[in-house]
Amino acid sequence: MSRRVVDCTNILRHGAADAFAALEFERAGQPQTLTHRIEMDADVGTHVLAPRRYARWGSDLAGLAPETFFGEGLVAHVEVTADAPDIDSNRLEDAFGRALQNRDIVVIAARGEGVTPSLTAQAAQWLFVRGAKLVALADGVSVGRQQEPDDERVILSTLLENDVPVVRGLVNTETLSAERMAFMALPAPAADVTAWPVRFVALDPGLDPTQVVVEDDAAVGQPVADDESSEAETVGEAAPAEEPDSDSSAGSAIPDPVEPLEDDRPDEADEPSADEEPEEPDDVKRGAES
Repeated sequence: MSRRVVDCTNILRHGAADAFAALEFERAGQPQTLTHRIEMDADVGTHVLAPRRYARWGSDLAGLAPETFFGEGLVAHVEVTADAPDIDSNRLEDAFGRALQNRDIVVIAARGEGVTPSLTAQAAQWLFVRGAKLVALADGVSVGRQQEPDDERVILSTLLENDVPVVRGLVNTETLSAERMAFMALPAPAADVTAWPVRFVALDPGLDPTQVVVEDDAAVGQPVADDESSEAETVGEAAPAEEPDSDSSAGSAIPDPVEPLEDDRPDEADEPSADEEPEEPDDVKRGAES
């Protein structure tokens, strides 16, 4: 089965954020050899939060098994509105239903015009109970209410304290399908570190929803004349062939003379020649002589 490789990672660029700087210089004694010194916050760009974020006894990045960051899962495309901006357990239940399996990776890609989707504590509890091993949030999804900073700590602790890492800052999630797919988001195994940038990649077997919409719109915009001409061509192809005239059919019924095969023809050597007289029998010859 062919799969689309979708990179959901926010590219890190020098100077694009105050939390990331890539200082470029030539290594001493090695002219024209570039190297970089990176200065950044650990939770910059598309990054993962380790359980040790809010609990000193929690696992750091080096303590989490590699299979935590690689596996199959599903994407929840949740539609939010100004009247209902929260992503709660009911929204997730509608998005996943029974398709979500134990130890799945969950991607939450909420959508809404001019609305900030908000993950609730109820949704975090639902994800833990359903056995999610990694939860990834699209860029723009808020954890808790923005005016209540403590909400983020309470909600994320529900997952982190149970060794469920959380990835934040995904991009290109609108191109992911609703099919079951594989995800990979491996961070560096940094000891005692609570966050690190990751490259989040999806192997999607389904079609790009944004491309499907474009194709449908193009099909609707075709002129009606094309349909009529194609219909006329179809009628022309299906028209029956003309029947032959009765005279021609009658004439064709008379069989053509059949030439005899060479094997059936008499041998010319066996036929008597006009100049040669037929040989008389021996009795006739003896009577004539006597």
